Amino acid sequence: MKKIRHFLGNNASIIGLAFMLLVGTLINSNFLTPGNLSNILRQNSTISIVTLGMAVVIISGSIDLCVGSLFCLCAYASSFLSQYNTLIAVLGTILFGILIGFLNGFLVTKMRIHPWIATLSMMLGLRGLVLVLTGENTYKPAFDNILFEKIARGGIGPYLNFPLLITIILVILFAIMMKYSQMGRNFYICGGNREAARMMGIPVERTIMISFIISGMMCSISGIILAARLGSVSPLAGDGNEMYAIASCVVGGIYLTGGRGKIHGAFIGSIIVGLLTNIFNMQSILSTFWESVITGSLVLIVVLLQQISAKRAEHNRTINEIL
Repeated sequence: MKKIRHFLGNNASIIGLAFMLLVGTLINSNFLTPGNLSNILRQNSTISIVTLGMAVVIISGSIDLCVGSLFCLCAYASSFLSQYNTLIAVLGTILFGILIGFLNGFLVTKMRIHPWIATLSMMLGLRGLVLVLTGENTYKPAFDNILFEKIARGGIGPYLNFPLLITIILVILFAIMMKYSQMGRNFYICGGNREAARMMGIPVERTIMISFIISGMMCSISGIILAARLGSVSPLAGDGNEMYAIASCVVGGIYLTGGRGKIHGAFIGSIIVGLLTNIFNMQSILSTFWESVITGSLVLIVVLLQQISAKRAEHNRTINEIL
């Protein structure tokens, strides 16, 4: 029983996911069909990928508020470049996302600007740039690129679509990196205690820089999938994604104080948030505006539980030191 309680305590997001699946099934008997679940995961793949990058930044003890705007700008860039060449559209967009991530990391680590201010400024600037480039209208490339569109519209079999496959591969790679690589351990140590990390000889600034670069790269991959799936890009695409990514991390057990949490938990958290949207679209009792109320309340409850858990751990540690 102690092992079960320990497992559930560290993987509470699994309980949340099971509850959401139960609610969805009670509302609609077709909810748990492979086709519906595959479609939900495909639609949710963009925010899930952004959440992976956000999770790394938060674990390292920082925050990235520009992911929604960067996601939209990367979608526009890949859609624009797809008129010329698929490889250029993919690689060019990923390099652009890495560049913006590097710039965020530079502002935070080298210029000593608080991450909230640095990334908030970047969020406003990138969103304004999208509006200027698109003329505040939905952008659609002059020429369709069938190969580019297959990135999001193709798949293996009837249910394993490419966006879902890309997301699963990224989750596995991130989980391996965070658990077994030195870089992953550095993220946790920096997020837990930066002074202790410096005393241990860990390159704190470089570690934080890499976390922002990873976040920028995930935004670019997510933007490519959106552009390939829709064939057009709205200048308001991704608006609020930064909040949903943070909410997904919190619901998945990532501590906003840094240094604690698991990548698979963040992924499950993004699925829970996505299922909440899908369930609200299926029911007709409550207004869809209640979705934001419930999501915000859920995040607040999880953060409060995290604070209680942290204080309890600190209290137990103090007692052990006295004894």
